[in-house]
Amino acid sequence: MICRGCSEDKETTEFPERKDRSGRLRPYCRECANEIERVRYSTHRKLSPFKHKCVRVKYSAASKGIPYDLTPEYLESIWTGFCPILGAKIEISGDRYNETVAELDRFIPSKGYVKGNVTFISRRANRFKNNATTEEIRKLLGWMESYGS
Repeated sequence: MICRGCSEDKETTEFPERKDRSGRLRPYCRECANEIERVRYSTHRKLSPFKHKCVRVKYSAASKGIPYDLTPEYLESIWTGFCPILGAKIEISGDRYNETVAELDRFIPSKGYVKGNVTFISRRANRFKNNATTEEIRKLLGWMESYGS
């Protein structure tokens, strides 16, 4: 069978089955199909960043069993472009190692991802407060101030 992506003749076992038609194969080999999906995902992420965030957070909320009622329009309405904790400029999307990428944070985690309970903060700020209690952060601040950091 010839792949429509790379135009190579490959065994039928290298072509994934179509999910919409039982027993039929996709016209692209697995490698080409994966590349097409990577490009589609990346394009969607860049063109519709708030919609992308909504989808990702919805799955996260469902897996955690917490409430969710956000819309892309709501996320866009609360977007400022700055981290409210550090005051640094943040980006709506980027790679997972970039500390200036915006992450959606819940004020009260148990309330879930609902309107009025979320804001965008930088990945760096979110890592600071990851699992720390208010008392632990106060202790850290006191320790840092004692050494003039």
